[in-house]
Amino acid sequence: MNILFTMAIPTDLKQKQEQQFPEHTYNYIEDIALYENLAEIDCIVSYGSDITEAVLEKAKGLHWLMVFSAGVEELPHAKLQEKNIIVTNVRGIHAIPMAEFTMAYMLSHVKKLSDFASNQAKSNWDRSIETVELAEQTVVVIGTGAIGSQISYLAQVFQMNVIGVNTSGKPSKAFDKAIAIENLKDILPDADFVVSVLPETKGTINLYQRAQFEAMKKTAAFINIGRGSAVSEEVLQEVAKQQLIDHLYLDVTPIEPLPRDHALWTFPNITITPHVSALSSKYLYRSFDIWLENMEKFQKKEPLLNTINLKRGY
Repeated sequence: MNILFTMAIPTDLKQKQEQQFPEHTYNYIEDIALYENLAEIDCIVSYGSDITEAVLEKAKGLHWLMVFSAGVEELPHAKLQEKNIIVTNVRGIHAIPMAEFTMAYMLSHVKKLSDFASNQAKSNWDRSIETVELAEQTVVVIGTGAIGSQISYLAQVFQMNVIGVNTSGKPSKAFDKAIAIENLKDILPDADFVVSVLPETKGTINLYQRAQFEAMKKTAAFINIGRGSAVSEEVLQEVAKQQLIDHLYLDVTPIEPLPRDHALWTFPNITITPHVSALSSKYLYRSFDIWLENMEKFQKKEPLLNTINLKRGY
């Protein structure tokens, strides 16, 4: 195969794949628009955002797109289907960093770390701030895949009760209990934390409406590490302004990057991080584990890992 990588790859990973699969030709460029021989490429390895219909038109021999990301909503699905291009991704590699990030949010919330940081900035020794424990609190995790399961594992270590939410309500050994997403409102009143780990599909856009937040406890916290499109700007602002719940932790927002003058920055009951929960120094190395295993499967003509159903969107 003639393979094109459209991101920077460390030397040790280049050497590893070239030693393991020396029969292939490897090309490396960080801006796909500058690559002049797309018509000769059989496989592209990309983060996904640089794959456009124009690129696919030029890549006439392309039959495999390997995306070093879990989300594929930005890809030109119709054109990929039209050209019968196989798409695979690195679903699963984000589980550890995103679960750790979620626990950091929850621990910070119950231990009031932002309040103590604010007091430190004012040289204020105040021991009256009341903290509580995660133990015996209930977290509802919406999305029971690899990331949701890892969140459940860590939360159970902290002796939390964990309820998983998926499409069918199919039980999962990773969770204390699982329910179907159509019954979400029935379980929300029990939640101390609600964590959304959903990808972007037609069914998840604007999934969370005011009614879901009204069903939560006033003391509950909502954490979104999935996709910002799951909650509209209007609903987020309404929930924050009217203090329907205690806090919103948003690693993803409806607009990204969030403009400096956007109202969401201004609410004291919203904490925003810039879509970083999945980032890790091990990101590329875990991606390569899947990529190299898929290379081997490709050569053996076996089904590839993490093949995307383009009609379904994930």
